[in-house]
Amino acid sequence: MKIAILNDTHAGVRNDLQAMGEYQGRFYNEIFFPYLDQHDIKHIIHLGDYFDRRKFINFKSLATNKEHFIDPMIERGISMDLILGNHDTFYKNTNEINAPELLLFKHDNIDIVANPTIKNYDGFDIGLVPWICPDNFNESIDFIKNATTSVLMGHFEIEGAIMMPGMACPHGLDFKMFNRYDTVLSGHFHHKSLQGNVRYLGSQMEFTWSDFGDEKHFHVFDTETAEIISVRNPLRMFNKVFYDDSKMTHEELLNVDFSDMANTFVKCIIVNKENPYTFDLYMERLNAVNPVDLKIVDDNHHMDMLTDEEVEDAEDTLTILSKYVESLEISGDKTKLDSVLRGLYSEALEQNNYL
Repeated sequence: MKIAILNDTHAGVRNDLQAMGEYQGRFYNEIFFPYLDQHDIKHIIHLGDYFDRRKFINFKSLATNKEHFIDPMIERGISMDLILGNHDTFYKNTNEINAPELLLFKHDNIDIVANPTIKNYDGFDIGLVPWICPDNFNESIDFIKNATTSVLMGHFEIEGAIMMPGMACPHGLDFKMFNRYDTVLSGHFHHKSLQGNVRYLGSQMEFTWSDFGDEKHFHVFDTETAEIISVRNPLRMFNKVFYDDSKMTHEELLNVDFSDMANTFVKCIIVNKENPYTFDLYMERLNAVNPVDLKIVDDNHHMDMLTDEEVEDAEDTLTILSKYVESLEISGDKTKLDSVLRGLYSEALEQNNYL
């Protein structure tokens, strides 16, 4: 049996931006369901964060998701096990009130996994664990330590896991807790990574500028071989173009194909601008494809203005925060304070990426 694996699809993402909903629809209609049709896959496991906002959802976003995902799934006779993620739950300390159970309950082909459980797929047992919060912490840890399966799937926050390139999660569960499993598949972090037997699958779609240049895949799990197949999503929602009229002629610049950038977020990075007239015409053509958002970034005045010593001495924000905490003369737990600050920085960075 082959099972399609989705995670972190975030219906209603970016404040219910409809261009994002249509982008998600393109992924389902052009990439995901055609693959399932071709390989006769009839079951999906979703590893959490089906919805984006914990408190509410826009009805238009709900209708868009129904049109592009729920209805095609029903038409094909596809069933789904949906694990709760942290974005799916109203409260942070309990999963009791959650969007999937309230909004998707009428669909007989969808089973909401609100508690740790073992499910059998064509003779192959898989452990499924929803978002771990204070209310279900003891139950979840006991399940992880004792489940009689070789494969575990969930929406885990593990200390040291790669949240995004160059940033590891400062808190969470211990990797060693999962050593007893052959394979652990998790949603939650949108960057794909593999650390030992733990595989963060990464999001299937681009939602913020942090996703730019980060290849996106959905996955297929084969219960006969325990093989995990990655299927790339080539669709882009974030694009960069580089303007340099010192290396490209007027004609070349005005013949750049911008068609793939329609309804996407675009950054135009100015490497060299010697001819304002050519630049204005270039921007007119870029604007004509109607990007969702277009930002112009002048790249001429950054690193070349710094001395070698300044570049060498430059420190990232997290290093500065850690050094500040270390310098404090307090009696409290500095490690805990450092962890809290890192968590706040991560949340602030995520919010900034949504702007």
